[in-house]
Amino acid sequence: MSDSWTPGRSSNMTRKIFTNTRERWRQQNVNSAFAKLRKLIPTHPPDKKLSKNETLRLAMRYINFLVKVLGEQSLQQTGVAAPGSILGLFPQGPHLPDRTLLGDYQVPSSGPSHHIP
Repeated sequence: MSDSWTPGRSSNMTRKIFTNTRERWRQQNVNSAFAKLRKLIPTHPPDKKLSKNETLRLAMRYINFLVKVLGEQSLQQTGVAAPGSILGLFPQGPHLPDRTLLGDYQVPSSGPSHHIP
C-alpha cells in the first residue's frame, strides 16, 4: 500500500480528527460539570473526591433531603403539607431513600470502608 495522498484517505483522517476532538471536548464538559457538582454536595471529610457514580447518588439524596426540608418548612409555616415535588421537577418517589443525606451512607471503596456520618 502506498503512503501517497488520496482524497478518501484525507477525508477519513479529517473525520477521525474531528470526531476525536468533539469527544475530547464533550468529556471535558462532563468532567467540568461533575467537578462543579462535587463542590455543591456536602461530604465528610470535606476534601473527599467522589467518583462520578457516588456524586450522582449523593446529589439525588441531597435533592431529596432539601425537598423534604422545604416540605417540612412549608408545613410549619402554613399548616398545609407541600406537594411531593419542588416546582414539579423532582417528584419525591420510592426510588429515592427516605433518609437524610449523610445519615447511614456507606461509601464503597477498594480500601477500608469510609462512613459518612
